[in-house]
Amino acid sequence: MPADEIYHLLRSYDPSDVSMQQFYAVWVEDIRAEEAVVLMNGDPASGTPDTFAGWGSGSDGSAGEAAGLLAGPFGTWTLIIGDYRVTEDETLLALSGSGGRVLAIDWDFNGSTTLKYAKDGELLTVLDILDTDDRSGSDPDALDPYLHGLRFNIDDDVPGEPVISLAESFTSAMIAVGRVVGHQMDGNWLEATHTAYVVPADDVY
Repeated sequence: MPADEIYHLLRSYDPSDVSMQQFYAVWVEDIRAEEAVVLMNGDPASGTPDTFAGWGSGSDGSAGEAAGLLAGPFGTWTLIIGDYRVTEDETLLALSGSGGRVLAIDWDFNGSTTLKYAKDGELLTVLDILDTDDRSGSDPDALDPYLHGLRFNIDDDVPGEPVISLAESFTSAMIAVGRVVGHQMDGNWLEATHTAYVVPADDVY
C-alpha cells in the first residue's frame, strides 16, 4: 500500500477541493450501530440505506441544525462517520463505557488532527497525528505497538528519506486504527451500502 493511499482514497469522494478538509470517524467495539447511534442522541428509527459516496452529514457542526451519522460494520467493529462531535471526548467515553474499545480520527485540515483511544469509559491516548510526541491521556503510549513502521511527524527531516506529507500522516493514523481493529479502510467499505441516521437538531450530540 502506498504511504498516502487511504488519504487519497477518501479524498477522491470529494471533488470540491484539492485537499481533504475534514474527516471525523469512530470505531466502536462490541456495540451494534443502533446502540451506538442512541448513545450519540441519534434516532435509530431514522435509519435509511446509504453509501459513503452518496451520504451527506446534514450539518457541519453548526448549532441548531440536525446532524447526520453514517454507520456500518467494519470487520467485527462498528464504524460511524459524522461531524466533529462524533470524536469529542464525552462521546468516546460514553461509547466505551460498557467495556469495549473505541478509536477515533479527528481530522480538520485547519484545526485538530488527532487519533484517540478510549476503553472502559476512560480516555487512554490522544496523539497528534502530525506530531506524535504531542500526546496525552491516562496511558499515552497505549497505541505504540500499532505504530511500528508508520511515519507521522511532518517536521521530521531524515536524510535520504522522502518528506512526510499530511497525506502520509493521515494514512498512517488510519493504518494504525486498522491494525487495532483488524480491518483496513478500503474502497469496498466506501462503496458498500450502510445506514444513515439523523440526530435531531434539539439533541445534536
